[in-house]
Amino acid sequence: MLSRILRDLAITSVICLGERVIERVLFPGLHRTAGRMAAADPTRADDLSTLIAEALGLLAMVWLFVGALYAIGFLIRRPLRPLVPTLVALLIVVLIFAGAVAQWSTLPTPPAR
Repeated sequence: MLSRILRDLAITSVICLGERVIERVLFPGLHRTAGRMAAADPTRADDLSTLIAEALGLLAMVWLFVGALYAIGFLIRRPLRPLVPTLVALLIVVLIFAGAVAQWSTLPTPPAR
């Protein structure tokens, strides 16, 4: 069971990091808006450490749900099916990405120079 949890942890961490990278590539500047700034210092908004911190925060949120599923499966003595944690992680990440798309589409256009 431990190897399965570690495998799911590795898969979901790659999914979370990939979502953050794809979001920064497809929506440049979105992570610098006032509501989404993760760094206390605006000059550090583009750092790799900020990207990893955002991915770890997303991973923690995903594992709140996945951990609850593992706990429920343990308490009722029925193991989870192998793809359930991955599918839960994908669902949460897709919803987060959809929120980023919605926020990107409502941003005001920058003035022309």
